[in-house]
Formats: sequence, structure tokens, C-alpha cells
Amino acid sequence: MKVEELIASVMSVPLSLITSSTGPATLSAWNSLKHLELIESIEEVYGIKLATREIHTLTCVADIYHILQQRSVEVEDHVH
Repeated sequence: MKVEELIASVMSVPLSLITSSTGPATLSAWNSLKHLELIESIEEVYGIKLATREIHTLTCVADIYHILQQRSVEVEDHVH
């Protein structure tokens, strides 16, 4: 599953609204509760446990890809 698809699902928004720069500052549906739901979904889907410091750095889709890449998690290419 692409990260964008996961985010769109958690946020209950169309996939077309999700870009690499999408985050809480640009998507009104991305509130603190949805952020926690997203973290849980990322951990479940990709089989990782995010550290608190990593969670605090997730401010957009690109940040999520960066963390997954650092963890050597295989994900489908993201949109730009």
C-alpha cells in the first residue's frame, strides 16, 4: 500500500488531495487524533514501531517516506 493511500484512508479524504507536501498544516482533516490514528496505521501496515522523536518529525507525507526509508522499509514509489 502506498503511504498516500494509507493517509487518504485514515483521513477519509480523496487520494487526489494527498501529495508529498500534505500534512496537518495543509489538510484540515489531519488533526491530532487523526495523526495518532495514522501513526498506529503506519506501524501496523509497515511492521515497525516509531520512536517518539520520529513521530514528532512527521509533518508531511515526504517525512513519512523519509522515516520509512531510514528504516529500510520497502514502500511503493510516492507521488511528487
